[in-house]
Amino acid sequence: MSLSDAGKELLVPGSYTRIVARELGLQERSLSRLLRGTDLPVSILRPGDGTHVTAVQQMRVLENALHIAKAPEFGLRLGRRLQPASHGPMGYLVLSSPDVISALEAFANFLPLRLPFSRVNITQENGWLTCTLVLKIDPEFEVKRILQECFALMLQAVVESVMGRHLTEAKIGLQHPEPDYGPLYGDYFHVPVTFSRDNSTFEIPLTLAREANIAGHSDSYAVAQDLCLGLLQKMPAATLATSDQVRRLLLSSPIGSLTADDVARAMFVTKRTLQRRLDAEATSYREITETLTSELAARHLLDSDMTIEAVATLLGYCDTAAFRKAFRRWYGQSPSDYRNNSPG
Repeated sequence: MSLSDAGKELLVPGSYTRIVARELGLQERSLSRLLRGTDLPVSILRPGDGTHVTAVQQMRVLENALHIAKAPEFGLRLGRRLQPASHGPMGYLVLSSPDVISALEAFANFLPLRLPFSRVNITQENGWLTCTLVLKIDPEFEVKRILQECFALMLQAVVESVMGRHLTEAKIGLQHPEPDYGPLYGDYFHVPVTFSRDNSTFEIPLTLAREANIAGHSDSYAVAQDLCLGLLQKMPAATLATSDQVRRLLLSSPIGSLTADDVARAMFVTKRTLQRRLDAEATSYREITETLTSELAARHLLDSDMTIEAVATLLGYCDTAAFRKAFRRWYGQSPSDYRNNSPG
């Protein structure tokens, strides 16, 4: 989708523009340079201002930032600033997640709250967990490169925040060709980066994905998750990807109570149209429901005293053995081991 088509509907918190201004080291008298061509008032750069900007305006801010910085590696500098705490409630959810995979899923699930022009798809295959960046807009090449660099640095920060150490086991591939400043990547990433890939991806071993967050707190995680879910429910449907709209509908009803036909009717489209739109987002109704069920299973096991049989029933499983088998496929261990091995 072109930037002009989608960018006027997708709203981004103004806090990210303030982060850009801080990285540039701008003084009050020069703030207007960053906003040139956006029609945004300088007041959005004041601390505490709650204004949102459109994706079109955000991309123009990044173009201006490149011009002001006179440094093509500005995306690396900006990405290093985007630590989990810079993402509001989503960041708090990430930091309180019980393990690495929960933190990455929280980041992917609630990214529409913060950067709705992008999406992160998570898949598991051959012992690796892969996060793939999908952009809903098509900005200029140099701005797209910034977004790809920030994507990888944000995910590196998420994983390292949970592990409490540098991430040296990842594989990072970016879609753009290696830039002239390629040697600088080693100053920002803790693993080698490959370029000119079909997609921008961030991969970690599944064994690492299950590493516990020693600073995780189940109560804080539950509160932050409820807050993020509430905010996601309030987002206008037009700003959400089809997969996000499906997820929101599934969360509004008991798990297992809605079929793909039910969801399609609720969205006023045919089942075939729904699947075509999900195909365009590189996902499917089955994948969305599977991911959501696995997340809820983990949450109920960690945040409640429910028996495994009760959790299985709540999630629509008539047979506890089938639930145990599915859970082992999702997390590589039994529900009881997952509960016992997680910090509480």
